[in-house]
Amino acid sequence: MRIADIMKIDTYVKYDRIRQEELEKYNKQIASGKKVLVPSNDVIASVSALRLKKYNAEIDSFLRNMDFVSNIQSLAESALDNVVKAGQEVRVEIVRLLNTGVLDKEDANIIKEYLTSMRDYIIKEANISIGDTRLFGGVKSQTDPFDSNGVYQGDNIETTAPVAKGTELNTTFDGSKYFGVDTANGNKMAIVEAIDKIIEIIDGASASPPTHSLGELNSYTFSNVTVNGKTYNNIKILDLFDIGLNTVMQYRSVIGSQMKVINDIKTQYQSNKVNNNELISNLEDADMPESITKLYQVQTAYQALIASYNQNKDLSLLKYYK
Repeated sequence: MRIADIMKIDTYVKYDRIRQEELEKYNKQIASGKKVLVPSNDVIASVSALRLKKYNAEIDSFLRNMDFVSNIQSLAESALDNVVKAGQEVRVEIVRLLNTGVLDKEDANIIKEYLTSMRDYIIKEANISIGDTRLFGGVKSQTDPFDSNGVYQGDNIETTAPVAKGTELNTTFDGSKYFGVDTANGNKMAIVEAIDKIIEIIDGASASPPTHSLGELNSYTFSNVTVNGKTYNNIKILDLFDIGLNTVMQYRSVIGSQMKVINDIKTQYQSNKVNNNELISNLEDADMPESITKLYQVQTAYQALIASYNQNKDLSLLKYYK
């Protein structure tokens, strides 16, 4: 066989392999909808798409944390809001009581029952939980943070979860801060401490013999009160109540601000993910009309190659022997 015939066959085999690979490539693109079938098809596109997918996986992790934290924050804010509303109602009654006093023993019992029920409700809200996790107990979340007397028995260390790079938000809370615990007087919730003092004076005034007088409702002073590191001296019952109530209102706003942060970050991350998916699609997804057109072109070229070989094969020396 002459060298020219061998070169002719080699050329045919070479282009036959190329056309077969192209046919396979475009058939797979059309079937899968992807233009990058293996990294070697487009190394830069594959690396870029991989980075975007990794970033999306990170976003998904943060979004899951946001949903988890949002549920907790929403429940915590609701509990604080309930305490604020209850406290505002109690404050109205305290002001009325300070202005008009107790009319008789029956009136005193009605007021006492009301204050006791509201006090217990406030403590119950402070012990709110998700499953067996008490939200306001810090890391000590398996037991009620406040006992039946409103004394804090939780932990000051809080737990958090990452919702973005460099941003972590609470999943449990230090109840001593959020509910205004008086650390100078046995870690008791300031609101409850004020209510209990009113109940004590009413009980003492109606006892026989009396141990308190109703005038103490206006005159009684707490010599030393410390709430969230701030010390107050010689304050009245209503002042102590207001300190506790204002503290709860303040931290309700703190949680509200954190919830806004979550919503803002979530919106940004969801937008980033949509943009990333579009970029990944541009990098990996096949342009179907283009792929179909190229498939037809390759089929035509391959058919031309076969036809050319068939027309010229009789001119070769493959049929002859030396």
